[in-house]
Amino acid sequence: MVLSLLSHHALAKNKVYFEELFSTAVVLTDSETITLGVGNFDPDKLLKSHEQDFTESDSIKLRNELTAYSIPYTWVLSESKPKKKQSTFFYKDELTTSISYLKQKTKTDLLSQSSITDDNKDEIYSAYFAYSKHSQLNDNWDFRLRIGSYLMHHENSFNYNSEESQQYQDIFDGVFLNLSANAFIIEPNVKLTYSHPKDWGKWQYISDLNVFNGVTFNGVESSQDANPHGWRFNNALKLHYNLNQSKFHAESLYVKFQRSDIGGDMVNSLGTDHFYELGIGILLDTRKFTDLAENVGIGINIHHGSNLNGGSIVFYFNEL
Repeated sequence: MVLSLLSHHALAKNKVYFEELFSTAVVLTDSETITLGVGNFDPDKLLKSHEQDFTESDSIKLRNELTAYSIPYTWVLSESKPKKKQSTFFYKDELTTSISYLKQKTKTDLLSQSSITDDNKDEIYSAYFAYSKHSQLNDNWDFRLRIGSYLMHHENSFNYNSEESQQYQDIFDGVFLNLSANAFIIEPNVKLTYSHPKDWGKWQYISDLNVFNGVTFNGVESSQDANPHGWRFNNALKLHYNLNQSKFHAESLYVKFQRSDIGGDMVNSLGTDHFYELGIGILLDTRKFTDLAENVGIGINIHHGSNLNGGSIVFYFNEL
């Protein structure tokens, strides 16, 4: 289970737990890999609405337990335009920052056989900082190199609500439960984008590789010497279909299909080494109104192939 007590089996494995926890947090706070929204639902039940069994699946329960917020912002530091009109090659340097919050709140009977459940809450606060260099090779191809870093702080809060679980409090507190831990992670990235404009809009193919490696520090003793690491390789096809391009409105239909291959410490938490996402929504071009975002929108995202199977309503920000 992602970011949950179920990863704690023995003290010898506590290092592995923190490696899985921080690595999973890297993926869950990256909206380009996994999109978490609101109003989670099971897509299969929408297709079988005539059936009367509305039991919530384990993956939907897990999605409902998770809360994720991320506030990103990007500054263009410098931009080098081509000197020759027939050349489209240019460079662009960017600085990206992001502040993220991830929470999972669960009820568990792992320490008790009674009907009284205990309350477990995991929270991760993350600050991301990255430098990127774009090289637009021609009208269609864009190549990006990025080096980024995460500074993460994890807090666990556990309430022993039953007499049975309270017997373990002195053993688990500060080792498995009611603790804090920190991690510093470095993540290089290579991204290649092909964009093809059409009369009806444009389509894009994106290939995006991230590799990360980190260390834990200044946290509870059981978290020391953990080394969260992993990689993810996203391949996506995006369609941008113009619906309204009037003087005061610029609306478009947005469709995304993506496969993500992953490796490293988060594979056990997510229960897979690859998964798929399908997104569809409406985007509004905001460049005429503000410089803070190129576009915003709303849509539906469906995730398939991991422990987070399901759909949700999502809000788009600078999607294209």
